[in-house]
Amino acid sequence: MSFGSILLGMLIGGILSSGAIIGITFLGTMVPWWAVLLIGAAGCLFGGLLAGVLAKGAGAGALAGLLSGLIVFVSVFLFIWFYYEPQVIAMVAGASSVTEIADQIADLFGAGGTPVGDAITTWLTTNAPSVSEVETFVDTNFILFGLLVGAIFGGLASVVNLFAGLVGGLFTRKKSDKYDSYY
Repeated sequence: MSFGSILLGMLIGGILSSGAIIGITFLGTMVPWWAVLLIGAAGCLFGGLLAGVLAKGAGAGALAGLLSGLIVFVSVFLFIWFYYEPQVIAMVAGASSVTEIADQIADLFGAGGTPVGDAITTWLTTNAPSVSEVETFVDTNFILFGLLVGAIFGGLASVVNLFAGLVGGLFTRKKSDKYDSYY
């Protein structure tokens, strides 16, 4: 178990898991929600498995998988902050009512017509009754939203990648050279 192989496993596993999670945001409106979940989970599992194989050992693989969740947290946070915040700000600037903003935000995140989309609309119309209040809220609190979503996906990816890294590390563990154990 070397520190370099753990870092390499963490980096590659984190990049693959992040790519899967971020990539599914672009598929959100083109495929059913269950397919999006399967693609994200498969990407995380594959990233964790590869992290374990590269880390060369069960314990090292589990550690690399766990640490790859940090990369997922940072990448998802930065993606939401730099990709979605300008889109939401543009929506708010061009909208005429809070209900229109809420519907557009729900559609942007692929939640339009679902109970989650209805909850977004209800919460936004209740807590920010004017467009200027929504604009102020987005300007001041969107970074917290990005941190929250990044922490959720990073935590889930850490747990999934920990177990996948453990399994991947078991593939590369060294076998004992003692032939007495075979009898």
